[in-house]
Amino acid sequence: MRLLVVVLAVLLVSACSSKSGGTRPTTQSSSSSATTSTQPPAPAMTFDCAKPANKAQQSVCDDPQLTDLDRRLQAAYQQALARPGADQATLTTAQSAFATIRDGCADRVEMRTCVLEAYQTRLVELTIADPATVAPPVVTYNCPADAGTLTAQFYNQLDPKTAVLDWKGVQVILFLQPSGSGARYGRQGSEYWEHQGEVTLDLSGTKFVCRTQ
Repeated sequence: MRLLVVVLAVLLVSACSSKSGGTRPTTQSSSSSATTSTQPPAPAMTFDCAKPANKAQQSVCDDPQLTDLDRRLQAAYQQALARPGADQATLTTAQSAFATIRDGCADRVEMRTCVLEAYQTRLVELTIADPATVAPPVVTYNCPADAGTLTAQFYNQLDPKTAVLDWKGVQVILFLQPSGSGARYGRQGSEYWEHQGEVTLDLSGTKFVCRTQ
């Protein structure tokens, strides 16, 4: 009987020791277990919206579409500069010329359209200069002798779809426009309209008609 009491006492002490000295489960605080979510920094712009130099730049900062175009352009420009064998001096000069054209839109009546086309044009210039861009076939036209030579390439993979004309050695970039019939491309001051093989053009006030070969 005495032995039984001793055994029970030993068991009781052992049980109490396991409860008081047992290892408690480790819990992580919500702060340490929570996954930190950080937004990536916004892409850089071609100028500082905190200090716009003119109304054209201010319109870019205020307009989400123009802001997006500016960020896309800055990214494309930096990629072009980093490309092996890039002519950085020429790229820098062309980018400065773009900025001058964009800022000059501040004095235009249709300022937003002017700014929009300036960005679209520069993006096209950088895109078609990229060796990775697939160049479409060159279309040649029969034009009046006094109108000069004309060829075109149609970049339907771009947004907006783009016609790149070579008129007397001068590059003219036009964007697809709504048309009831035929293919119509244009920008402020210039238009290309093709219908049934005949092309009517108005390039900076010079009007003439050509036919596809």
